[in-house]
Amino acid sequence: MIYDIDFLDHYSQPKEISHGSLANFNGDSIPYTIELGLSKSSINECNEWRDFTTKFIITFVDKNPNIINYRKALQEDIMLEDYNWDWSKKAFFYNTSEYNWFFLKTSEGIQSVCLTFHPKKSVLQNVDIFYIQYVASAPWNRISSLHERRYKGTGIEIIKQIQLYFIKIYNYNYGFSLHSLPQAQKFYEKIGMINLSEYNDKNGLFFYEMDNEHAITFLEGKND
Repeated sequence: MIYDIDFLDHYSQPKEISHGSLANFNGDSIPYTIELGLSKSSINECNEWRDFTTKFIITFVDKNPNIINYRKALQEDIMLEDYNWDWSKKAFFYNTSEYNWFFLKTSEGIQSVCLTFHPKKSVLQNVDIFYIQYVASAPWNRISSLHERRYKGTGIEIIKQIQLYFIKIYNYNYGFSLHSLPQAQKFYEKIGMINLSEYNDKNGLFFYEMDNEHAITFLEGKND
């Protein structure tokens, strides 16, 4: 099925909501901006991430001809669970006012993307928070022996700035929730999220929420 997203109501004029700096692999401080809004160019750029990963998969296979289970071997080195994500399809389905698209960009392009849903009732507190529908860093920003990492902390940074945005604009409480892919569980637990197994997805996704106390600590950078 081809998803035609060339309809104006599927897009919103991107606007900058925050800016800051990231460390690149040399330790240099590189400026970034975070944009809110869905554009065709941003979606197309995210779809190109798959080409980057494909090249490294091919290289890995060529260098390791005797491996029997390539998928298992690759997953021990690089996250592949979002490899087949189609960002055009997601843009087609998630374009109403409850959904917000955020893109972290440097002069080299998009470094991470996050799609949120709101308002979402907190499981841990009787307040409104936001829910992360999808979040991903560009494949070259992930730790892997297959390539040199370009930027550090792009996933953490976009989530932090989105948290601050919802606090400022919607007066939501500190905290957010999501369903995690298995490979990302350790990351979410490291930043202070709590797995509430009774809300796990039937497709094997794990439900996590960050409460008020851990969210404040997360924003202060004490658990990066």
